[in-house]
Amino acid sequence: MSKASSTAASASTASGWLEGVCFVFAIGALTLVYAIGHQLGAHPIAFVLYAVLTASVAMLAVTGLGDDARAIALHPMSWLVGAAIIAVEVFYYLTITYVPPAHGNVIFRFAIPMAMVAGWAFFQRRYAPLAVGAAVVVTLATVFVVAITDPAVRWAMTASGLIGGFFLAVRGFAGEFHPWNRAARTVREKLRVTGILLLVTSVLSVALAALLATAIATSLIPPLRFVPTATQMLHVPTILLGTIAGGGILALMNYLSFSAVVKITTENITAIMALSPLTTWLFQEIGVALGLIVAARPEPRLIAAIAVIVVAVLTIFWAGRHGPPGTRDPNRDALGRGPLDSDP
Repeated sequence: MSKASSTAASASTASGWLEGVCFVFAIGALTLVYAIGHQLGAHPIAFVLYAVLTASVAMLAVTGLGDDARAIALHPMSWLVGAAIIAVEVFYYLTITYVPPAHGNVIFRFAIPMAMVAGWAFFQRRYAPLAVGAAVVVTLATVFVVAITDPAVRWAMTASGLIGGFFLAVRGFAGEFHPWNRAARTVREKLRVTGILLLVTSVLSVALAALLATAIATSLIPPLRFVPTATQMLHVPTILLGTIAGGGILALMNYLSFSAVVKITTENITAIMALSPLTTWLFQEIGVALGLIVAARPEPRLIAAIAVIVVAVLTIFWAGRHGPPGTRDPNRDALGRGPLDSDP
C-alpha cells in the first residue's frame, strides 16, 4: 500500500470512529427528546410516528426513491422491518415514561440475550463460551435493575422493555434477510432502502392512527389508551418535537451508523453502542440541569449495574471477534447483527 493510500485509510478509520462516537451520543440525545415529549404530554405512538415519518422523508430527500422503490415498498420483509423499527421506538419511549432515561435504557439490554438465544435456536449460530457467560451477566444485571425499580412501575416498565427488546431482535434478523438491504453496498443505498420501508409503514400507521382517532371521536369505538386521540395527534408540541427527533436525530443516527459500519466494521460500531447507557445518563443530567425534564439521578446500585452491563457487553463483542473458530463472522457482531441494526 502506498503512503497516500495508507494515509487515506487511516483518515477513513478515524472518521469512522468519530461517527461511531457521535452515533452513541445521538442515542442519548434522542432519549432526552423522548423524555421531554413525555413531560409535555405527547402520546408515545403519535410522537414516534411523526418522528419516523420525518426521518424517512429526510433520508429519501437525500437519496431519492430509485427505480425499484415500489418493489421495495411492497416486499413483505419491508413491512416487517418497518413495523419492528416503529415498535422498538414506541416501546423505548414507553419504557422511559415509567422510569428516568438512564434507567429505562438499561432495561432494553434484555434484547442481548434474546438475540443470542434466537440466533442459536433459529439460525444455528454458535457463540464463544465467554460471550455466553457475559450474556448471562447482562441478564442478571438487568434483572437486578428490575428488582430495585419502584414496585409501582416495576412490571409495567419490565413488560415494555421486554416487548421492545423482542422487536429489537426481530428488527435485526428481519433486516439481515431483507433482500435489498443485503444487496446494498453503500451508505446511500442503505439509507434509501431504510427510508422507503419506513416511509411506507409510517404513512400507513399515521393513517390508521388517524382513522382510529376519528372513530373514537365519533363514538364508533370506545377510547383506547394505546390509540392517540385526535387532540393528541394534533398536539403541537408532539408534532414539533416529533419532527425534530425524526428529521434531526433519527435520520442522522441512520447515516452515522451506516457510514461508521463501512469504515470500522459492525463489531466496532456495536461495541461503541454498548456505551449508550452512559450517554443516555449524560443527556439525562443535561436535561435536568437545563430544566427540560425532571428525573432522579441514578442511585449507586443502578450505576453499578450500568458499569457491569457495559463491561459485559464489551466482553461479548470481544469474544465474538476473537472467539474459537466457528464463532467468528467478520460481517456480523457477537449477537449475529449486521449494519441495519442498532441499539436504543
